Amino acid sequence: MLDAVAAAPEGITASGLAQCLVLSQATVYRLLASLQERDYVTRTADAQYVLGRRVDELGRAVRAHLVVTPRIRDILAAVRDDARTPVYLTMFRGDDIAVVHVADSTAFPRIRQLHVGFADVAHVTAFGKIMLADRDDTGVRRFLERHGAPAASARSVTGIAQLTEQLDEVRALQIAVEVEEYMPKLACIAAPVRSRSGRTIGAVSLSASVDRFASHAHELERIARRAAWRVSASSGTPRREPAQQS
Repeated sequence: MLDAVAAAPEGITASGLAQCLVLSQATVYRLLASLQERDYVTRTADAQYVLGRRVDELGRAVRAHLVVTPRIRDILAAVRDDARTPVYLTMFRGDDIAVVHVADSTAFPRIRQLHVGFADVAHVTAFGKIMLADRDDTGVRRFLERHGAPAASARSVTGIAQLTEQLDEVRALQIAVEVEEYMPKLACIAAPVRSRSGRTIGAVSLSASVDRFASHAHELERIARRAAWRVSASSGTPRREPAQQS
């Protein structure tokens, strides 16, 4: 019911909800009363239901849970200045992928569509590919069944066979690259953040123009690998310095 209300920013009537959810009006009114009592929805003067204050409070709580330590923020800020690109830290939240920190600046602004919170279309991002590569084929299919695989640009990979082939290459190289899959004229590179046991729990990624990436790919790869290693170590995961791959 909250999903249906959220999908109607101008509001939706009880009868509209009943039709949308294929429920009786009596059931809808009973559920709305419970949600309204707890401030999850509110009723406007023209009998439309909209999301209430409690939903916003829950959203704020989720973002608060995604705050990273000052040490990791300092690492990512230094990486931003070294790479001269915005830097993103993503982590698993259950089976979901969340952006937990963005180190950007006026000189190196973030991708407009990326903000702290759960990531959409992760399958076409470098950080999503590096994180999905830690899952087996069954886990990848389960993720795609839950989130879908919509295209974000004309170059987005959305087919399971092609995506599986990409993830096999990511597993071999332990680096992920996407070029114009997420946005035209943009490229991203990501390296894995690992737990003490060696599992991928997140990723550090850098975004740059396609032209800059083409001329600085090796440098950005080196920076991304070292940044991910430093974040892993600062998260209580001691690891050896990353090996460089051509």
